[in-house]
Amino acid sequence: MDILTRIFEKLKDDFSTRSLFRLVLLLAAVFLLQNTWQFALSVILKCWNVVKPFFYGFVIAYVLHRPLNYFESKKISRKIMVPVFYLLLSGLLVFLMASMVPMLANRISDFINTMISSVRWVRDWLSQSYNGPGEAWISNMVETSLGALTDVKSFFPSVTSAIPDFVSRTFNSMIIALISVIISIFMCFEWDKIRFHTVLFTARISLRFHKCVFVINDEFQDYLRSMIIVMAIRFAEYSLLYLLCGHPDWLLLGIASAISPIIPYVGPTAVNTIGILSALHLPMFNVVMLIVMICILAQIDEYVITPMVHSHNLNLSPLWILFSIFASSALFGFGGFIIAIPIYLILRVVIRMYVIEIDTSPSPADKKEKPV
Repeated sequence: MDILTRIFEKLKDDFSTRSLFRLVLLLAAVFLLQNTWQFALSVILKCWNVVKPFFYGFVIAYVLHRPLNYFESKKISRKIMVPVFYLLLSGLLVFLMASMVPMLANRISDFINTMISSVRWVRDWLSQSYNGPGEAWISNMVETSLGALTDVKSFFPSVTSAIPDFVSRTFNSMIIALISVIISIFMCFEWDKIRFHTVLFTARISLRFHKCVFVINDEFQDYLRSMIIVMAIRFAEYSLLYLLCGHPDWLLLGIASAISPIIPYVGPTAVNTIGILSALHLPMFNVVMLIVMICILAQIDEYVITPMVHSHNLNLSPLWILFSIFASSALFGFGGFIIAIPIYLILRVVIRMYVIEIDTSPSPADKKEKPV
C-alpha cells in the first residue's frame, strides 16, 4: 500500500490540470493535422509560391552583402558596387551559357561513350581472368551497368528534340528568376535596414531567440566562405590532375569535382569513382597514376585543406553530416542533398541554444545565496 500511495502522490505532483490540458491540445492538433494534411499541404505550397521570389532574392542578397560590405569599408559606395556586381555576374552567366554549356552538352555524349567502353573493358577482363565464386553475379552487374549507360546514351537525342518544349516550360521559372534578381537588388541596397529590423524583431521575441538567429548567421557565413574556397581549390586540383593524365573530359570532371563538396563525402566519392571508371580506356600507367593521385588528393583535402579552410567553430561531424544528407534527401528529394548542411547547422544551433543551455543552466534553487 505504501508503494501505491507513493505512486499516486508522484502522479499527483507531476500531472496537473494544466499539463493534461496541454497534452489534450497536442493530441487534438496531431489528429486535426492528420485528417487535413492534404489541405494543409496545398495551403503551404500556395504560400511558398507567393514567397518564393522573395526567399530567392534574400538568399542572393545574403550571399552578396559580405563582399559589398568589404568594398564599402574601402570607401567605395554601395550605389556603385551593386550595379557593378550584377553586371559582372550577368556577364559571367552569359559567357558560361554561350560557351561552356554547348561544349559540355557535346562532351557528355562522348563521356558516356567513354564510360561504356570502360565498362566493356572491365567485362572482358573479368571473363578472361576471373573464374571464382560470384562470377555470374559480377557479370550480371556489369551487363546491367552497360545496359543502363546505353539507355542514357539513347536518351540524349530525345532530349535534343524536346528542347523547344523544355524552353516553353521553363519560361515561368525564368520570370521567377528575374523577379528574384530584382528583389535581391532592392535588398542589397536596403540590407542595413533589413538587418536593423531583424535585430528589433528577434529581440522583441526573446533574447535567446535573438542570439540564436545571429549565431546561425555567423555559422552560415563561415560555411559559405569555406565552401567557395574549397570549391576553387578542388577545381584547380582535379582539373590539372585529369589534364595531366590525358583524360579527354578533364574540364567536365574538374567542374563536377568542384561542385561535389555541396554533398559532403558522398559527392566527392561518386565523382572520383566516375573519373576512375571513365579513364580505364587510357594507358595503364595513366590509370594507375590517376588512382594514386586521387587517393592522395582525397587525403589532403580531408585532413589538410578542409581543416585549414573551415573555422574551428564550424566543427562539422562526419556522422551527423551523413545522417543529415540521407534524412534530408528522403524528406525533400534531390534538393535535400543541397540543403542538408544548412538545415543541420540550423538544428545544431537551436539544440545548443534551447536544449543544452537550458539543461546546463543553474536551477532557481542553485541561484539562491546560501545562508551564512
